Amino acid sequence: MHSAPDTGQLVPSDRFLSRLWLALIKRPRRFILIAFSAAILLILLLILRGMMLSRDTEIESVRQMQAVRAVSINALLQLEAERLTNIRNYAEHLMQIQDELPALFAHDIQTAFEHRNDDVWALRTRDAAPVYGVSAARLTGLDGFSRDDAKLIPSMAVAIALSHMFSAGHNEPGLRERIAYVSGSGIIVAYPAISEQDVNPTLRSLASAGYFRNNLPLANPTRKQQWSIARSMDDIGESSLFLSAPVYAGNEFKAVLILEIPRHSLDESLNVAPHHDVNNYLLDQNGALVGASMRNVHRGETLASVLIDKWPADKLAVAFRSDAGILSNEHGSRLIYRKLGNSGLIMVDEVSTRELLQASVARLSGAIGAGAVALGLLLCFTLAIVHTLFGHYIARGEALRTLAETDALTGLANRRVFASRFADAYAWCKRDAVPVSLIMLDIDRFKKINDRWGHASGDVVLRTLADALRANVRKIDLPARLGGEEFAVLLPRTGIADAANLAEKLRLALQALVCEPVDSDDTASIRFTASFGVAQIAPGEPGSLDSLLMVADQRLYAAKAGGRNKVVWDEPQPEEMANEKPAKGT
Repeated sequence: MHSAPDTGQLVPSDRFLSRLWLALIKRPRRFILIAFSAAILLILLLILRGMMLSRDTEIESVRQMQAVRAVSINALLQLEAERLTNIRNYAEHLMQIQDELPALFAHDIQTAFEHRNDDVWALRTRDAAPVYGVSAARLTGLDGFSRDDAKLIPSMAVAIALSHMFSAGHNEPGLRERIAYVSGSGIIVAYPAISEQDVNPTLRSLASAGYFRNNLPLANPTRKQQWSIARSMDDIGESSLFLSAPVYAGNEFKAVLILEIPRHSLDESLNVAPHHDVNNYLLDQNGALVGASMRNVHRGETLASVLIDKWPADKLAVAFRSDAGILSNEHGSRLIYRKLGNSGLIMVDEVSTRELLQASVARLSGAIGAGAVALGLLLCFTLAIVHTLFGHYIARGEALRTLAETDALTGLANRRVFASRFADAYAWCKRDAVPVSLIMLDIDRFKKINDRWGHASGDVVLRTLADALRANVRKIDLPARLGGEEFAVLLPRTGIADAANLAEKLRLALQALVCEPVDSDDTASIRFTASFGVAQIAPGEPGSLDSLLMVADQRLYAAKAGGRNKVVWDEPQPEEMANEKPAKGT
């Protein structure tokens, strides 16, 4: 006699692992799908992690390139600052030897001096930057301007010398567009030159400009160079970066040297950034936009108004207080910022991490696509094998499970499943303080149906009743065949009044049904009714399935005793209970 194989060696000994193993072998295709899904998820997580690292590397690359560009721009700004320092030193040296200068340009100076009271007068400079002056009357009311005719001739000589220097040095490398010398006596030297008719408007504009007023003795007692953003000398709608410094003869204020760096020169420096998906900006310490790599800048624009994402003002203010750093927002964008030396300028690079991730995905799309196709083919191949090997086993298992859990004739749940579902419903009842109800019903005079039309027609009636139950209950309700012509409906989270309403609905539905007999000499249509008993376990009450069935059964008998085709959901009266109980199926 052969002994049964020891299946204990086929599964792990640990109880949890045993249950897991049994669950897996019951549904091998689901297990394979889950395993492949987990593998794909792991691969996707690794890819995502790689893209995150790539994003961080890109951001660090942007930060390093910004540092390189900052050094480059700072070097150019420092070059301009050194040039202005040299010009100022030269101008102040000329101030010290100004008594010797007039002899060099005696004729030209004397001619201009004779016209000193004209509204605008010019000093001949012979192929150098023109020198203009205005009358003393034109200087009235302009802060920082006054004229002493006794000192005018030496000032003319200094201006002529500087005009030659401006013209000769304009082709040197750098960012500047214009350099100007504005003396307190009303003499202007600029290269590129300004036209004679623009001298008076330019002088008045300079007198009100911060880069002139901030170099007057009271405003700049230390005589340091100053950076500022102001309206361009040529285009009132454009802004430029200005570097200015006062010129003194000893302790006497004489003039202001002004170097203008136009915005487009700064834009060109920003446009050398190697990352095309990064927006580069240059702004002053107040947040006003000076330059941008991707767009034209209009006067009065601020950084906050041009950024792609919205940034809180308090976060942006951080960039104006510290020397360098990185800011991030909830949209995943980064602002990488760095101050440019003593210029008061701040370089800001706006990086969209979304665009960086999209770029990474675009680069990896080929590999990801090939991997996805390979995994898909492998999954299909594996599933085909599993389907072939386990298909019959799974089908037989499902058939056995269905046979064990459902009534073969009606397809409703059997008593074992009904008891299991009641345990769940009763657990909800105790945990959530909700009622659970039960409807028991029995077909009236079912034996007569079998006797008149035959058992095959009786089976039709049972199946028709089962279909009606399924069609009229909720998804959480469970209709079941308890045996013979006796059925029950489990109603979780339902009070007895609602259960009675449902029973009445079912009673009316069954009463209206018509069944056609089969394999019977009697061809008359079959109509039938049922009697119903309804019971509940209220929240907080003890109970069991047997006790609930017993109460429902008693009320079912009361409905039978009361004339059949009735619903009884309260306790039967004593006189009703005294009546002889009718037999089931009658």
